[in-house]
Amino acid sequence: MSPTAKKELLKTIAPRYQKSRRRERSKILDEFCVIFNYNRKYAIRKLLAFKLKRRPEITRKPGRGSKYAKPEILKPLQQIWLFAHRPCSKRLKAILPE
Repeated sequence: MSPTAKKELLKTIAPRYQKSRRRERSKILDEFCVIFNYNRKYAIRKLLAFKLKRRPEITRKPGRGSKYAKPEILKPLQQIWLFAHRPCSKRLKAILPE
């Protein structure tokens, strides 16, 4: 079996495997192992690694939010930072009172 044919078959089997329940998964996995002549564990990894196209989840980063999230504060601060040739935070802090 050619590599492109394997990829095509994986594209059809993987979504069906990921959406099915445990009993159906076992049957699908048996078929997959027979067709590809793969070890069972390797086949499971291949089928689960295949990404389904889903809407990306919007997640927030853990931790405290930014102090300067407001655009009316962030815009002038960014301009000062660029004007001062992008200094590090310690030097920017020293520049701000001036």
